[in-house]
Amino acid sequence: MKDEFVSSVSHELRTPLTSISGYVELMLEDETHEETRAHLAIVERNAQRLLGLVTDLLFTAQLQEGRLELERAEVDLAQLATQALQSARPRAEVAGVNLELDVSDVPQIAGEPVRLAQLLDNLISNAIKFTPADGHVRVGLHARGGVVCLEVSDTGIGISDAERERLFERFFRSQGALERQIQGTGLGLYISKAIVEAHNGWIAVESTEGKGTTFIVELPVST
Repeated sequence: MKDEFVSSVSHELRTPLTSISGYVELMLEDETHEETRAHLAIVERNAQRLLGLVTDLLFTAQLQEGRLELERAEVDLAQLATQALQSARPRAEVAGVNLELDVSDVPQIAGEPVRLAQLLDNLISNAIKFTPADGHVRVGLHARGGVVCLEVSDTGIGISDAERERLFERFFRSQGALERQIQGTGLGLYISKAIVEAHNGWIAVESTEGKGTTFIVELPVST
């Protein structure tokens, strides 16, 4: 009943939020007054945050109902990784975090581009959030045997051994995130794990408190 309620409310919220965001974008195109533009930018940013939350809640409801279906195609993961890093660059610049990309030629995989892009966005955004200014986030991609290996590493605050066991639980948030008031819902890694497993892949995390974290994803190549 609770998941059905969340799904229903999320559907109802998505349309007005999309409309708000769209109209704010139109207003920004015509507005020239700097103070008004700054206020509109705040509205747009928060509307996008809410829209992202609603999207995550809808996706989580689908997972709980066992309704995750992939529209598979041949996917160039190197291209998706490059695009994801480009999209994340403005956020990283605001946070003072340096982004690095280390991508070698890798074979294509069979998967859904939208979901794999979501996986990359989740892992990169997560790394940026937990990395202090002047830190580094590195995205690496290489082939190994019959899999493509994706690594997203950071020089952030790290995760304790006890909490690492719970990272992929729905709505789980680490003590470090709560103490530092880092925004989040505890859904990103839960969704990421579901996407990886839906592609017959594997995800793990290595971390040292105070030094950083690395998420490792392996996805089978197309046969």
